[in-house]
Amino acid sequence: MFSSPEPSGGGSAPGTGSGSTGPTALEQSTARAVQSVGQTTAIVIQDAGDMLRNITTIETTAIGAATSAWIASEGVDVLYEAVIDKGMSIMNDAAALYVTIGQAAYKVLNQFSTPPS
Repeated sequence: MFSSPEPSGGGSAPGTGSGSTGPTALEQSTARAVQSVGQTTAIVIQDAGDMLRNITTIETTAIGAATSAWIASEGVDVLYEAVIDKGMSIMNDAAALYVTIGQAAYKVLNQFSTPPS
């Protein structure tokens, strides 16, 4: 009376040529590879974010200590000014590196996610 759907896992395997409309083995493999590249790309960007956060924490601490010491010296010891400038430079370089890493990850992901022509 009622027809029940075929149990999961039954029937022919995708891409075996027996009338299956599912993805072929090549399509499945390609999709898995793209997914893996996407996950790796996300991890790379997360790691770059961690790097930026860690550098910022260290440099702002160094800048704070140098500022305190510079104020205590009443601005006489210019060494502290150089430490502050260097800390700011390091943070700017880290931010630029974060952008570079993000752009490179985007390019890699696009190379794998674009279907071959």
